[in-house]
Amino acid sequence: MGTDETNKTENNQAQLEASFGMALVDALPVICFSISIAMIASMYDSAVFLIGALLCIIAGLGKVLWKLILAASHKDIQLLYRQFHYLMPGGFVLILLSLIISRPSLSELWKNISSFPCNILFLLAIVGFVVMGILGAAAESHAMKNCASHNGMAYVLDSQSESGQEMDSSSKRTNWIEQLVNLAAQLCILFGVLMIWYASDYYRADAEVTEYLESSGSVEVIEIDNGLYFDGAGEDSAIIFYPGAKVEYTAYAPLMMKLAENGVDCFLLEMPYNMAIFGINRADDVMEEYDYEHWYISGHSLGGAMAASYAAGNTDKLDGVILLAAYATKDLGDLAVLSIYGSNDGVLSMEKVEAGREYSTNYTEICIEGGCHAWFGLYGEQDGDGTASISREEQWQQTVDAVLEVVG
Repeated sequence: MGTDETNKTENNQAQLEASFGMALVDALPVICFSISIAMIASMYDSAVFLIGALLCIIAGLGKVLWKLILAASHKDIQLLYRQFHYLMPGGFVLILLSLIISRPSLSELWKNISSFPCNILFLLAIVGFVVMGILGAAAESHAMKNCASHNGMAYVLDSQSESGQEMDSSSKRTNWIEQLVNLAAQLCILFGVLMIWYASDYYRADAEVTEYLESSGSVEVIEIDNGLYFDGAGEDSAIIFYPGAKVEYTAYAPLMMKLAENGVDCFLLEMPYNMAIFGINRADDVMEEYDYEHWYISGHSLGGAMAASYAAGNTDKLDGVILLAAYATKDLGDLAVLSIYGSNDGVLSMEKVEAGREYSTNYTEICIEGGCHAWFGLYGEQDGDGTASISREEQWQQTVDAVLEVVG
């Protein structure tokens, strides 16, 4: 059967069942796809990728317009239908070409895709596309048999649904199932891309941080799964550190280095999407692999809040919690809790800090005069923060001194 005859058969079947409801539902996956591809294009500085994305969007919207016109007036504008088969593949070819040319950080992209919950979302999308492929193959097979029968050829209807109904490509039920599955798959992709897009906008560590990522005479910096291990002269006590929300974890290397130089080994952990909420239990892996007599967990901002939440459920494993511009939201029992923040912090909610005091019976609070929210790390200024009147180095040193009073 020729291409024109196939298109005519598909179009006739579409006309029989075309409706505004079906056309509008079919438009939703295209809209989701268009938003997803546009967000991905915004993350890559590539004109080739952008052109490819635009071709894909135009192709999808053109096909939706074809269905809407078909449903409204039964006018079959073949140009709107046929363009999809050329623009969509062409767009994907350009997108693939742009990735080959620009070679973006695929390792970072893979980390985001393979981390929870994106991995679940993209897996569900793949399952959805497989289901759509099965339904589409069954429908196409049945359409071919129908076409053959109209030419005097015998055939047997053997493509059936679980309920025994024929999986006819002109069946409203089959079309609705296909479109709803497609919509669910595209929504999964959209939510996954939204998460990656949101996570791609984060505070990067300043260039000067590199000097703290190399081993010194007294501290060995070791790469471990999901982070860095600052191994100093200490043997009894160690701190597991959760970075602040949307802050590159290496920005806290200077503080970790200074603590390790003073006898407290540190584990600086990288979080999925730079959000500790998605890696709240990563301290488990560290404590299972390394042997220290005293364990402390710490974190900055949201990382501190997540560290406190972890500590609330693991009080038997820990000796204390160190909160940097953070607060507890659950009972920490008699764990030693040290809360440190700067007087010029414009991000931290002091109301929540006050409420958090009630969750510990062994609580110490220190306010660093002139300090601010961002000065615990090395990532520049933070939106909404106050202006510090002391240097980062001064805030780091005062933090180290306070921590040694508890850990030492």
